Amino acid sequence: MNFDSPIDRSQYPTMKWSAAFLAEQFGNENAIPMSVADMDLKAPPAVIEALHQRAAHGIYGYEFRPESQLNALAQWYQTRHGWLIDQEHLEPCPSILNAISILIDQHSEEGDGVILQPPVFFEFRMVIRSSRRKIVKNPLKLVAGSYQMDFDDLEAKAADPRNRILILCNPHNPVGRVWTEAELAQVAEICARHQVFVISDEIHGDFAFPPHRYQPFLAVPGVAEEHAATCLSPGKTFNISGIVDALAIIPHEAHRRRFHEFAHQYQINKTNVFSSAAIEAAYQHGAGWLDALLEYLGGNIQLIREFLRANPIEVSLIEPQGTFLAWLDFRELGLDAKALAKFLAQEAQIALAPGYWFGREGAGFARMTIGCPRATVQRALENLAEAVKKLV
Repeated sequence: MNFDSPIDRSQYPTMKWSAAFLAEQFGNENAIPMSVADMDLKAPPAVIEALHQRAAHGIYGYEFRPESQLNALAQWYQTRHGWLIDQEHLEPCPSILNAISILIDQHSEEGDGVILQPPVFFEFRMVIRSSRRKIVKNPLKLVAGSYQMDFDDLEAKAADPRNRILILCNPHNPVGRVWTEAELAQVAEICARHQVFVISDEIHGDFAFPPHRYQPFLAVPGVAEEHAATCLSPGKTFNISGIVDALAIIPHEAHRRRFHEFAHQYQINKTNVFSSAAIEAAYQHGAGWLDALLEYLGGNIQLIREFLRANPIEVSLIEPQGTFLAWLDFRELGLDAKALAKFLAQEAQIALAPGYWFGREGAGFARMTIGCPRATVQRALENLAEAVKKLV
């Protein structure tokens, strides 16, 4: 696979490469776009070919979701992750955030608390607030360069009967932790004991770097199925977020029925002809492409690691165990959160997602999307080194 070739995305209204977006969010339309969590790499050839074939048919009328698509998904998770998914537990929905929003409404009341583990994906906060729930923080702890869950604090937050839900990010965006079975089992035990419903966002599940392995939350032994649901999508894995939907996996029959009835009432469980073609092709034929991509991403991480080692610029990498995101620590530069964001965008000419977007616990950090040609990462690092030299 050739992931080195640059691809011009500016001809289409992509968020990451939009001059208007770069100007509005970063004050610099010429900054290297590395903030949005999609990849500047072509989807698997099998997906592109399937879309060509579907488009060539010329008729795009109403369709149902083919059983072969769900079979392909189930086979993927069983073969790749050892997770045997009961297809009766699957409920389609337009997006993972859409599924999370529905699950929040169905498993809590207005004013209840929803526990987050910041620094964490910023749109979780948006969904909680729009649902008129209260954000309750269970911050991660940075210990010896690696993030850990604070289980004592989680126990205290879960014990409060007003806190009804935990949104789990597995693997974790932005810090790149791939949670272990033991860690997830502890989460499950605490939450089940206090009747806290766990919504596990596992959109980055296919991105785990050896020796780390993605552990599906619902496959953890002893998970109380009445207190959990998982959200999946092939969007990140195969870089097809713009054309695919998502799935909620809800093992508990009564919970699943409620979700299904809501989806039917508001007609959000329809399919899309191109989505169906892309998903089935990706899961049936995308394994080799993903293996090559993971190796390439490992090379991008190694580039960052070696560059920072060779150029002592008071910036460090939080070693990622998964995702295609690099969490960089800029605290040694001594800049406050807003000043750091301005420095990166204006002086280093890089559009990184500022750490404070992920909660105040992310202040002093920034997220770099490394699902891109290696030359882009190299250019961003060189820009950063030059800017830091001028700063100090």
